[in-house]
Amino acid sequence: MAGVLITGSGGLLGPYLLEAFPAAQAPRRSDCELADAGAVARLIAAAKPDTVVHAAGFTDVDGCEREPVRADRDNRQAAANLAGALPAASQLVFLSTDQVYPDEAGPHCEGGEAPVNAYGKSKLAGEAAVLRHPRGLVLRVNFFGPSRTQGRSSLSDFVIETLRAGRAATFFRDVLFSPLHMTTLAGLIVEAARLGLTGAFNLGCREGASKADFALLLAARFGLSTATATVGESSALPGRAPRPKDLRMDVTRFESALGRSLPSLREEIAKL
Repeated sequence: MAGVLITGSGGLLGPYLLEAFPAAQAPRRSDCELADAGAVARLIAAAKPDTVVHAAGFTDVDGCEREPVRADRDNRQAAANLAGALPAASQLVFLSTDQVYPDEAGPHCEGGEAPVNAYGKSKLAGEAAVLRHPRGLVLRVNFFGPSRTQGRSSLSDFVIETLRAGRAATFFRDVLFSPLHMTTLAGLIVEAARLGLTGAFNLGCREGASKADFALLLAARFGLSTATATVGESSALPGRAPRPKDLRMDVTRFESALGRSLPSLREEIAKL
């Protein structure tokens, strides 16, 4: 695709997005403060993008709880500034989160949003701003895969490195999610943009799993011992921001728009 601008290219997903959109412009944060409406307007006027993939944001769940003003600035205000500056004919793709859903049993469908933490609330507010744009698209995502970003590790990196080193770790049986490999996710974002989708969509693997099962699947994939691993409950880590335990997403709506089924978690882990 031509005429693409990506924000957040320095994040965990950024290198995969740059690979999927090889001709994209990718300004750094030092080039443009997205919370500054004037700076965003100048960026859009200079870049003249047909599509903006907005992947920047403050994604530390506990950090957002400690710094709600920053969470609002980076997750709502930045999205609102992009939506306000982008011409109606251009497309705005906002990468959101499964943390917009309540602490209730999943899989969650679009329309059931009720976040329980500052991160989810700030991202949902950003979604609302994006969806006011005529060509706004919200994709709620969760992902894993080898990090290509210096100083950042994905969940799968952490699990593999922990088990390989024989370090003790507890993996939660009561926290469920439905992530995609970052290569798959980036490719699906390209497809969604090409299709010109608008509205909010869940985008994850076809069925979810607990984080404990995810760790066991990774161990099996790489032949790693789980002798030092413990399966436990997330309540064993007090003092954290509140989090929904079941973050599985129903992806039927996206599958219908795409015209095919999304991959299973086992299929995604096989790509590692």
